[in-house]
Amino acid sequence: MSPEITKSRLIWVPFALMAIGSWTPVLGMWLNGIEWSGAPGRALAFWYTVPVLVAVLLVQGPWLKQPILQPLGVRFTINRWWGIAWLLPVAVLFVGMLVTWAAGFEPILTVEQLIESKRSTVPQDQLTQFNEYLVESPPPHPLMLIVMGMPAGLTFNLIPGLCEEIAFRGYYFREVSGGFWARSTKIALLWWLWLAPSVAIGNLYGAPGAWSVALALPWCIVASWVLMYVRVRSESVIAVAIARGTILALTAAAQDLTFGAPTWLGPFYGIGGILGLATVWLAFWIHDRTRASDRLTTS
Repeated sequence: MSPEITKSRLIWVPFALMAIGSWTPVLGMWLNGIEWSGAPGRALAFWYTVPVLVAVLLVQGPWLKQPILQPLGVRFTINRWWGIAWLLPVAVLFVGMLVTWAAGFEPILTVEQLIESKRSTVPQDQLTQFNEYLVESPPPHPLMLIVMGMPAGLTFNLIPGLCEEIAFRGYYFREVSGGFWARSTKIALLWWLWLAPSVAIGNLYGAPGAWSVALALPWCIVASWVLMYVRVRSESVIAVAIARGTILALTAAAQDLTFGAPTWLGPFYGIGGILGLATVWLAFWIHDRTRASDRLTTS
């Protein structure tokens, strides 16, 4: 017998299912002293989003007995906001680079700088092999790392992006009440709460601890404003997943281009990333006030 459907249960039942699936392996890693930065962390980063999708599908199908695609915002009608969603992580990355540069960390903008940054991380006994590898496979220009990473936002990294966004900008977009600001901020708090245990052991920032969890809160809020705007204008959760997947795809490039800057400062999740998202949001806000036929940010 299914439990009675109430607004509170529609919010917290799927969240409880997400938490069980996503937090259990995190707890196992924490209890066994396994660092997120290693191979287990990379594997868990992909798995972490899967229970989110499964929880929403269980609620949407067996419990609510509703269709899957349209009610969750999975629509395939492409418009210009899909392209905007794909490119906005690049804007966030460049603003983040400017922030780290202003803070005294010179960006990596030449091949020579890229090689030296990589060489500084190689153990002394492996330098010979590293130099031989450089002869065989010289690195591209650092900015080409962005171009090379972009397709992954539409392919491999789109999968965890979809798992995450079908829940937060799909299911919760429908179930959370309020106008633009209230709804996007409430969803941000749920998103942050779901992410917090993984961040506490090193996800996003590489540095476990309460400060990383605290920094993730403003990031989730500003990112939620941006992603919610894309969700409404594109009329599809797929466009939002493209933006999220492209952020995931460009994370390694962001680290290479801002080498030496601490993760709490740089893109995509540090102060530079927050300011980058805020810049994108400012552009969206101007669009909402000057170009859009219907305003989202006013009641």
